Amino acid sequence: MKSFVFIFLMIFSSLIISHEIKTVVVELNGLDYVNDDLTYGNQILWIPEIDDEVVASGSVQGFLARYKKGDYPDPEKGFDNNEQRWSHLPNLSLYFDEPAFIYLSHGNGYVRLSYQSQVSIQEMIDYTSNRKLKIVIQKNDSSSF
Repeated sequence: MKSFVFIFLMIFSSLIISHEIKTVVVELNGLDYVNDDLTYGNQILWIPEIDDEVVASGSVQGFLARYKKGDYPDPEKGFDNNEQRWSHLPNLSLYFDEPAFIYLSHGNGYVRLSYQSQVSIQEMIDYTSNRKLKIVIQKNDSSSF
């Protein structure tokens, strides 16, 4: 009987709360702000799909493009969405001589990528330049409550 009630509640709640998921892919092109000692910088990307409902009760996730052969695009092959790997943000890279951290925050109509390092974010800026960023936006519609 307990399992029947549980299954009923799960089905009922999925009917009441609907989820809308959108995916937006943008290309990263430089930072909007970098401090003088190169330990922090950010860039703002305007994403109109992130509205008041998403900010209030939804979620936004970011994924940075990784290339299939090694980690840089093959100039003869180009960018192929079908053979793409994606790294989930936040991302700490110890690969560089100067380790850096990149994370995503969001607000109404935008996402901000922030870069931080104790030494310099320059290698991370170079690494992300002209890469794709996949933004997954989930809107929860709970207006039936």
